[in-house]
Order: sequence, then C-alpha cells, then structure tokens
Amino acid sequence: MARALFAMFLVSEVHPFLDGNGRLARLVMNAELSVVGECRIIVPTLFREEYLDCLRVLTRQGDALPFLRAMQFIHRWTAAFSYENLDRTIAGMRTSNAFERSRGQFKLQTPAGDSLPSSTAR
Repeated sequence: MARALFAMFLVSEVHPFLDGNGRLARLVMNAELSVVGECRIIVPTLFREEYLDCLRVLTRQGDALPFLRAMQFIHRWTAAFSYENLDRTIAGMRTSNAFERSRGQFKLQTPAGDSLPSSTAR
C-alpha cells in the first residue's frame, strides 16, 4: 500500500502531462496494488473533493496523515464490494451514493447501506 500511494502521489506531484495526470496517477497506484494481489482503489465521485483536499494538504503543508487516512478508508470501501457481476456492482455503488456530487446532501454508504464517517475525521 505504501509503495502504491507513493507512486500515485509522485505522478500527481510531478504532473508530467497537460491533461490526465490524476487518471495516470490512479492507474500507477492500482498497478502497484495489483502486483501484490491487493484490491485496487476506486475514488467515487462523492469522495473526489475529499481526495483532492488531502492531496493538497500533502503538497502544500507536507502533512501525509489526512492523505493516508483517506486512501486507507477508500481502499476499505472499494474492497467491500463484490466485483463478480458488473451490473450489480454499479447498482451497489449507486445505492451507496458513490456517483453523487454533493457531500452536503449525501453520505458515502457501505455496500450494506451503513453510513460511513468522513475519512479525515478519524
């Protein structure tokens, strides 16, 4: 996990391209996770702002703790889904509010429907 998160942060920090750096950074992170048989990480739309906020804190203040907490949190969330049937997975993510945009209106849910606390509040 540490290697995957470092690789992701490195690509996002170096910012080698005009466009697509975030996607490339997450691809590199997930490639590192896949190599060791770990579940890859999906950053749902509802979590995007929190994810970006944590990256900004790491970049601007050198504080890695919010980023590490957020990524461990979203890794556990991603791993909680079954990926055997794509339609069911997407439906489960929709039910969990993953595709919503407003953190004020919606909370990210587990596949079982439980509300999850904010990753940075812990």
